[in-house]
Amino acid sequence: MFTAKDKEMLGNPYFNIITENPVMYEVQSKNTGHYWVIMPLIDHKFKYVRLMHKYKKEHEYHEQTTTASVLDAVLEIICHDDYKLHTKNPIFEQFVQQYS
Repeated sequence: MFTAKDKEMLGNPYFNIITENPVMYEVQSKNTGHYWVIMPLIDHKFKYVRLMHKYKKEHEYHEQTTTASVLDAVLEIICHDDYKLHTKNPIFEQFVQQYS
């Protein structure tokens, strides 16, 4: 369910890939160390992406949000990192330009 472009985005040096399989990616942000699960889903012919989050390895995942694409999920992670780090991250614009 992941396109080649999705896999390229998730393999970006911004992330450590924890788990990778055809239905989900588990990644860790190198900026905050937070963990994320990205799962594309199809519900009644509508494709969306579920984004799950946890702060530390020993925590349980909680649903963060749903997005329309893997790109939107990645940008949500970058924005979350910015919020937590209180910085304006130039990587956001880089992702938008590279993968849009």
